[in-house]
Amino acid sequence: MKSLKNFNRIIYCLIFICCCSKLFSQHHSIQQIDTLLIKTNEELRTQISNKDLIIWNQKIIKEAIQNNYPKGEAWGYANIANRLWLVGEFKKAIEYLNYAEEKSKKINDDFLAGKINQEYSQVYNRMNLPKMALDYNLKAMRSALRLKKDNQDCRFFLRYVYSTRAVYFNGIERSDSSLIYLHKAMKIDPNPLDVAHIASHYTKYKWNSDSANYYFKKAFDLVETKRFKHNKYQRATVLNDYGIFMQVQKKNNEAIDAFTKSAALAKEINRPQLVLSNYKLLASVYKELKEADKEVEYLNKATSLKDSIDNDQSKAITLAFNKISKKEEEEKKQKTKFQTALWYGGISLLIVTVLSLYFYLQIKKKKKRLIESKTIILQQEEEAKILKRKLNENHDQLIQLAKKNSAGFLALFQETYPEVSQLLLKINPYLSLSDLSFSAMIFLGFSSKEIAQYSSMEHRSVQTKKYRLRKKLNLEAETDLYQFIRSISEVQ
Repeated sequence: MKSLKNFNRIIYCLIFICCCSKLFSQHHSIQQIDTLLIKTNEELRTQISNKDLIIWNQKIIKEAIQNNYPKGEAWGYANIANRLWLVGEFKKAIEYLNYAEEKSKKINDDFLAGKINQEYSQVYNRMNLPKMALDYNLKAMRSALRLKKDNQDCRFFLRYVYSTRAVYFNGIERSDSSLIYLHKAMKIDPNPLDVAHIASHYTKYKWNSDSANYYFKKAFDLVETKRFKHNKYQRATVLNDYGIFMQVQKKNNEAIDAFTKSAALAKEINRPQLVLSNYKLLASVYKELKEADKEVEYLNKATSLKDSIDNDQSKAITLAFNKISKKEEEEKKQKTKFQTALWYGGISLLIVTVLSLYFYLQIKKKKKRLIESKTIILQQEEEAKILKRKLNENHDQLIQLAKKNSAGFLALFQETYPEVSQLLLKINPYLSLSDLSFSAMIFLGFSSKEIAQYSSMEHRSVQTKKYRLRKKLNLEAETDLYQFIRSISEVQ
């Protein structure tokens, strides 16, 4: 088996060398560059390593620059970003997407716009920012729906957008919406990953072993077809979902076998998030089997891997917030310029206006401003009422999510009280998501005992975490941590 894997690696290396030698021994037209970036890149994704594919795209970008072809540059940057977020390098992925977005500003191309927005959505989803992920995915879907339906690349892209949207909805516990988009994706092009996720729906939300078995059989049949046989990511994902199905049925040995194989494949293709999922699931199976040593072994592996992912994720979140702030600042400047231009235009118009109409226009202008001021005041009062009502609704929901230790707790908290996380990250941009979630519970008034209860932690562990958080926030000994975090929104 080992010699066969080595043989496959040699074959893939030879493919990569042949592609590169053939590709860069000649100059390519713009149309050929498009084909290389869209079709050939997709084919190579499962044949060569991430590192080699990044190098390959960098060489195409150089050729696009030589051809003065910004669309080719932008597409190449988006391809590289795709490889980076898959291995957990979120900060670098966002940087490359920023390059792509900058290059595409003056290009009216729905396919390119959809590609960039979709990659943004994937990064933010992996960073546990579901609202941002869904917003960018919606932009990508709108672009994809405007593409030609008879073009295979366009159809496959729309399937990809539907498939990921299903994943995002599943992540925020909107399982029915997730199932709708999985069927939409499968209608365009049956894919092992989507079919396995449909099977998972009948495992997690609407228990139906017959339906789950039907879709898992279909997924495994697809994995063995020529098109997907060498796609290790598809196989790893199907095995991960299948392992959960086996665990629910108390077939723990089969579950362990599926999770182990999935983790091995995920490690081989450098998919840390999938590896982490398998480690956590293996720990839960061994806990059911009361094999404490194995449970601790996989919990330690999961903790170590999660710390590594969280570290890069914190840096990427800071970069994402900076990007949003910069965009808002640019929009504000553009608005100011526009208002200034209108103002000078109004002055010029007044100068050339007949003097006999001057006072009439002044009176009309004052009346208009008075009406606008009243309208603005009414709008602001209405918006304040809506915001207050929304905060009250979200606050109750937050309490429930915290008590359930739900994964969606931090996302909803950041949506409801965005200033808290922003100010904490200003104090220390390297705070982990665990730190932010812990701070959120303090902000909402949970006691140490309640935090321990709802987070499944020892009370002593909560005290240790509070001590470490104080150090990260550089708080003096006399400063009360609860009072500091609860009053942090007043800084805004």
